[in-house]
Amino acid sequence: MAKRVRARQDPQPPVAVAEAPTSAAPGRGSLALWLATATITGAVIMVLELVAFRLYAPAFGYSVYVWGSMIGVVMIALAAGYALGGRLADRSKTDAPLYVAILAGGVYQGVILCVVGPLLARLAQAEGIDGSLVATLIIFGPPMTALAMTSPFVTRFLARAKTVGATAGAVYALATIGSIAGVFATTFLLVPTLGTRAILMLACGTTVVVGVVGLARHRPAAWLGLLAPAGLAWTPPLGWSEGALWVKESPYNLVRVLQHGRELRLVLNDETGVQSVREDSGGLTGHYFDDFALGPLLAPSKRILVLGMGAGSSIRASWLSAPEAVVDAVEIDPAVVEAGRRYFGLETGDRLRIQIADARPWLAKQRATYDIAHVDLFHGGLYQPFYLVTEEFFRQVADHLEPDGLLIMNVWDAGSDLALLSATVATLRRVFPTVVVDSLPGGSHEVFAFKSSRSLDDLRAALRRPDVPASIRPLARRAAMNLTEPAPPADTPIFTDDFAPVEDLTRRMIAEARARAVGSRRSR
Repeated sequence: MAKRVRARQDPQPPVAVAEAPTSAAPGRGSLALWLATATITGAVIMVLELVAFRLYAPAFGYSVYVWGSMIGVVMIALAAGYALGGRLADRSKTDAPLYVAILAGGVYQGVILCVVGPLLARLAQAEGIDGSLVATLIIFGPPMTALAMTSPFVTRFLARAKTVGATAGAVYALATIGSIAGVFATTFLLVPTLGTRAILMLACGTTVVVGVVGLARHRPAAWLGLLAPAGLAWTPPLGWSEGALWVKESPYNLVRVLQHGRELRLVLNDETGVQSVREDSGGLTGHYFDDFALGPLLAPSKRILVLGMGAGSSIRASWLSAPEAVVDAVEIDPAVVEAGRRYFGLETGDRLRIQIADARPWLAKQRATYDIAHVDLFHGGLYQPFYLVTEEFFRQVADHLEPDGLLIMNVWDAGSDLALLSATVATLRRVFPTVVVDSLPGGSHEVFAFKSSRSLDDLRAALRRPDVPASIRPLARRAAMNLTEPAPPADTPIFTDDFAPVEDLTRRMIAEARARAVGSRRSR
């Protein structure tokens, strides 16, 4: 009787323990495979996340909102993968379900490669950040969820009752090491040498191979899956080269040269990112770049500094009124400089020196002073980098101007309240005593900030001088009638390095402009 009581009080271990995959030590082959899987999937996740920003740029541009929506959805996918992987591992006797999921994720990536071009073109029509959110959910959500299942799955299969913490730490450490490798490889090797489509193909092929190798231990027929990556060569291109004379991906931009009627255009990332225009005649372009020709009429022009050179449209405009001016031009993207030399007639020499650098760090290291500074800096779209429109930046520029120097800046603001333009003017006035604006059709505003006090009448008279070159005389006459000295509202924000809501103002302005355009089409 006592024995029966003891039997009830001290039952045998449940069958589930015997079936648990971690009850026996894994073989060296399984151990190596699982750890390699954690490392490789961690790398692929980061490759996909980083290349997503390059993939999205032509459709959605570069902005903190695109980055934020992308990262947020990726984190949701990873959380879902961790949770799903843990639950599935507890219910699985083998690692086969993990490799089925990984293989499925690789196949899904291949399918997406076949349709991603038209899909992004369709989603680019969505309002605000909706397009990038939906794109991430469709393109990267499923495969990243599948890849994220790896770490909890491998942890479950390696864990021992007394070493769960150490095992989990080792697995997640390896996954993180893989992620680090993915970050550095994508940033410094893959993007500069392969391009977006090739990187997506590489990530897809790697995922498929990992899934096949793991699954083939249980089903040898799975080895046939290694033939699948060969089919990636027949996936359609992303469509970025259609109609382009020249295309190149750089660490900073998708750079395209397009023929538009009689114009040659340099386009960075999305279609709104027209950074330079050259007209067949070689003279004025009919775009905002022409206003840079007005600078030498309003200030001395022996030495000109160009921050954000593009393919040199502002430089050519300045030479129309100051052909002897010596120009120091700063451009961050070497591919843009290459496009300028190939298609836009940029030639370095006595009149032009080009520096490949980020404008603000480069400026901080220089001591030279200039008569005129051009500031035309965008993220390859409609968004301006916040740190290049702040009071601190403008003070840096002013420090490199002669006492009677001039800063000319392009601001794009199509909003009804011109909030972005007002904030930019208010910020400039903290540094420059005279700030005037020439507003052009389409939302472009050329801002002229003088280091010395100048009256509006004096500036108009300078533009109407009889010795203005004939080629730009109509431009100068129009600008003279159009110049204004705006007075921003008292509550207008001042952009500083600490707080510069440039992207928020730009986002709201773009949304308003799109809404007006939709309303206009509907009313017709």
